[in-house]
Amino acid sequence: MAIRDPESKKRSLLDAALSEFAANGLVGTRADAIAARAGCSTGLVYTYFGSKEGLFDAVLDDITERTVELMPITADDLPGYAVRLYEAGTASPEVDRFVAWYELERDGDREGRESVADAMREKIAEVAAAQQAGRVSARLGAAELVLAVQTIARMWATPPSDVVAAAGVSEAARREAVRTAVETLTAP
Repeated sequence: MAIRDPESKKRSLLDAALSEFAANGLVGTRADAIAARAGCSTGLVYTYFGSKEGLFDAVLDDITERTVELMPITADDLPGYAVRLYEAGTASPEVDRFVAWYELERDGDREGRESVADAMREKIAEVAAAQQAGRVSARLGAAELVLAVQTIARMWATPPSDVVAAAGVSEAARREAVRTAVETLTAP
């Protein structure tokens, strides 16, 4: 008799969906392709997530939750936080591709994901407290500073790959550029 493990199936669907959505976006991805990659029935997409769109949103929530868990912001070490984000993006480029698709396909027709809003509020509050204590620059507001640090961490992922290749900057130099830029921006 087979043992049912709904959490394992959900995890498999989320992982498969990340790969499929990163490659093809929401519109270009079929629920049956996600299910096949996950080794599940297509019906489980609908059972667990309600729709392909619900799964798309759940993937963003999952990315957000895992990022917060694995790479919590450290206001006293924003350069280190930025480097960890950069390294995570380098190790998992499908996450950046998924986020780009998400912005293209869902940005105008949604209220915003609560998981993202909660994560940002926590980051902003931590940076604001560090600014008030004088440990982090207050030249920018806490929200602007968090967004600037996250943008710098992704600066090598946002231009087309041929632009990055033409720059001729090594992996080590990219990492150091992220660290130095954030150090410059956040020093009190």
